[in-house]
Amino acid sequence: MTIGTAGTGSPGLSLVPPGLGDFFASEVEDYAFDIDEANAMLDEAGYEDTDGDGVRECLPDQDCDDLTFRLNYPSDATTGARESEVVQETWQQIGVAVTPEVLDPNALTAICCPAFDYDVIMWGWGSDPDPAFLLGVAVCAEIESGFSESGYCNPDYDALYEAQGVEVDRDARVEIIHEMQQTLVDDVPYIIPYYYPTIEAWRTDTFTGWLQTNPTLGLEDPSNLSAIRPAE
Repeated sequence: MTIGTAGTGSPGLSLVPPGLGDFFASEVEDYAFDIDEANAMLDEAGYEDTDGDGVRECLPDQDCDDLTFRLNYPSDATTGARESEVVQETWQQIGVAVTPEVLDPNALTAICCPAFDYDVIMWGWGSDPDPAFLLGVAVCAEIESGFSESGYCNPDYDALYEAQGVEVDRDARVEIIHEMQQTLVDDVPYIIPYYYPTIEAWRTDTFTGWLQTNPTLGLEDPSNLSAIRPAE
């Protein structure tokens, strides 16, 4: 799903984006998109559509009628409406109904974190040059702080986060961070639909020395800020 990126986006996978270079765990494998397998899994779990209305009913011990979920997204998300339509149309194929609801960003934050008064939300993160901040939203302590949108808590993940924070060998730290990304993909606290790149333009008549490989002025990679010089 790269809706609204004018063809510049790329499929999502890990919480760490490719723009962070070797911190991105490109070896992690995504789940296959398979409608038939998804339906089979719900069948096996006991979710049936007994009344034929296209929506599976909840299990007898669950406090709900059927698999109908609210999908909230912020009003300042320009792609939110179309993205929610895609989710709605796709989930309908497995007997799951989605009701899109757009909210003011502050209202969405209020129901999200740490209230967790939502079913599904679409949310976005920007990145620092180092992945520690992004990966930090998934540690247990951030549930109470309000930085965790998912309520995810895994002590093993927390231990890896602590380890990468004190590891002074870069290669060893990269390996730990890759393991953390694999853990998040396995446990699925987030589904990353796509990565949205930063599009930039700059003048070569005022500054020279621009890096030609993946040039950016964004926080993801501030290398150009130390390389460029005023043009003579």
